[in-house]
Amino acid sequence: MEITSRTASPIITVILARLLTPADFGVIATGMIIISFGQMVWDAGLSKALIQTREAPEETANVVFWINLALGLAVYLIIFIMAPWVSIFFHSQGATPVLRVLGLLVVIASLSSVQQALFVRDLDFRRLFWVKLFAAFVPGIFSIPMAYSGYGVWALVAGTLAAQTLNLVLLWHFSPWRPNFQYNNLLARKIFPFGVWVLAESIGGWLLVWGDNIAVGRFLGVRDLGIYQTGWAMVTVIFGMALNPLLSVLYPAFSRLQHDLPAMKEHFYKANRIVMALAIPIGTGLLLVGPEISKVLFGERWQGLGFVLSMLGITFCFSWLVGINTELYRAIGRPDLNTKLIFVSILYYIPAYYLAAKYNLTIFVCTRFFLVLITIPLHIFLCRKVLKVSVFYLWNDGKNFILSSLFMGVIIVSVKWGINVVGLDLPPLAILTALLAIGAGVYSAMLMLLDYSFVVHTTQLIRRAAVG
Repeated sequence: MEITSRTASPIITVILARLLTPADFGVIATGMIIISFGQMVWDAGLSKALIQTREAPEETANVVFWINLALGLAVYLIIFIMAPWVSIFFHSQGATPVLRVLGLLVVIASLSSVQQALFVRDLDFRRLFWVKLFAAFVPGIFSIPMAYSGYGVWALVAGTLAAQTLNLVLLWHFSPWRPNFQYNNLLARKIFPFGVWVLAESIGGWLLVWGDNIAVGRFLGVRDLGIYQTGWAMVTVIFGMALNPLLSVLYPAFSRLQHDLPAMKEHFYKANRIVMALAIPIGTGLLLVGPEISKVLFGERWQGLGFVLSMLGITFCFSWLVGINTELYRAIGRPDLNTKLIFVSILYYIPAYYLAAKYNLTIFVCTRFFLVLITIPLHIFLCRKVLKVSVFYLWNDGKNFILSSLFMGVIIVSVKWGINVVGLDLPPLAILTALLAIGAGVYSAMLMLLDYSFVVHTTQLIRRAAVG
């Protein structure tokens, strides 16, 4: 059922992409740029503070709930008023009503943030799984019939709102916690410093994550934004299916080890090896078969998506090499490290976004990749400072996965070259299936040869997790 839940989103996206245009996805993306900023502001970092704090969780939850709700309502009002100016900025007049309706997501999410944070704090991921499972299918139930009937971008709006509403209902149903009308000012002042750092980090992260979308939408238009955002969403889902279950556990687990540095260091190494074992072959595979994926799943209407999938795939691969570091810094009560790193990165990310978007989408996604490469040494420096790890820890922990992925890449390129030389007239789906199967087989075989003990140990962990 976990696999079903995580595959629902990409399947629905592919179906909708066949029914709608890249411009439709671009309009919804302009709305989500603003919505994402609003959702970040109303939370003010307090949900993370609720997970990390050792104060009374019931009282803390009450404080966080009322602050989040008040901020959520205020943010929605601002979004409603500013919607016409946002549409003008992105040269998309159709975005005004879309943004005003989508803005309701901010209010809906603010009503359920505490329940979700409490489940994470208690490591109660089973209930969160059921919530995600039911909510995963809602966008398809609403959006696909509406898209087929010609409602265009409103099909995407309806599906998004319906999913978030069901998420709210289910979280309230499963959670025994309910807010009351008491408000502890002293407790609020205690958790605010942590929340402020997380909020500052989130604002910087928003500029990094959504700054590229802003640049693409502003300078290249909503069609290119639709292609870029759809490629980003697909790659995010692919990596998320493999790695998000681990990431969701790490922050609360690291938080419990924040006063035991040797134990935290050991868990960090183990978690990072698992991440690299999955991220490196996934990124390599996307780099090599991105055009085939685009052709099979999206069709000719989405010209340019194949290259975007390829470059974003390898970009995400390198990002995930240091992907768990941010959870580590928050868990030890140092969210300021993430914030400082992000704002240093902004100094060169934002100008690069601006300059690259002046050309075309190809130049832009290549620039996005090189920016990630530049940032990795900064993460290594901070991790060395916090955990006293070797400056070569990524290579030491990941060399077997790198070598296995490189060999897999050579085989995939050779097979593609052979198909072209021989001139085999195979259906695109057959070619893609063969390439994926060969790649997975080669990588698994090579990793068994290079690191058999890791494969056995990780397989046992996965089996225990599945049974649990």
